[in-house]
Amino acid sequence: MKYPFSTLALNAFLFLTPLNMNAQGFGVVVDSVEALPDQVVCVPVYAQGFTNIVSFQYSLTWDADVLNFDHIQNLNLPGLVQDFHNLTAPNRLLIAWAEPIGVSQTRANGALLYEACFKAISIVGNGSDIKPGGDGFPPTSGSAEAYNNNFQNIWTPALNVTGHVEIVAQSGTSGTSDALQKGTNAFQLSPNPTHASSQVLFHSKTSGTATLSVTDAQGRTVFEQKITVKIGENRFEISDNLLNTKGMYQVSLQTKEGVFSQMLSVQ
Repeated sequence: MKYPFSTLALNAFLFLTPLNMNAQGFGVVVDSVEALPDQVVCVPVYAQGFTNIVSFQYSLTWDADVLNFDHIQNLNLPGLVQDFHNLTAPNRLLIAWAEPIGVSQTRANGALLYEACFKAISIVGNGSDIKPGGDGFPPTSGSAEAYNNNFQNIWTPALNVTGHVEIVAQSGTSGTSDALQKGTNAFQLSPNPTHASSQVLFHSKTSGTATLSVTDAQGRTVFEQKITVKIGENRFEISDNLLNTKGMYQVSLQTKEGVFSQMLSVQ
């Protein structure tokens, strides 16, 4: 089932009244998660620059040797339903949405739009990026687009953040990181979302050093520091003066075993 963007946009634009002619940028932020082999995991997709939006379309692409698309869920836009997408290739999903009655929608930066769910079909240690963009649209169907209530296409590639699914072993099994205990409590950000500061919490079986970094939605590094790691529970605070702009940030912890990342929503 295909939904040409021209049809979607037409219905969305019928009752619009332009407000101002200053275009903002629009993008989506795809989160990063871990999965066990053969596990279905759901990857959150968040809003970025979602102000007075009436319609959008874009693709999600991934490595089909690592992930199989399963379903979408937790849809948080009126008119966005579970069959409102096209799986056009084993590694490509087209997402299309138009506000059903022509009333523009606004969502805060970091607000959940939906979750895309995948089954991990590869082995421990492999992973796949999940990239939003304009790849794979059929001829005459356009590319990545996002229209506001001034009829402006404000899709902004620089505002999109690529997510990642990493296939990991269960805690205590061969292949588990020596630096972090795998599992839901391996690497946490609390609170998340936050209105001010947030803490990084993780466990380590060895002492030493690690690098903690924070990048914003444009990929700019706003913080990077070597931290001392002790055996057991570790905590490090990301102060509110580093997170003075609302939106999505990627918090990464680099150890000798690899890089572990999560998205932090500042509201």
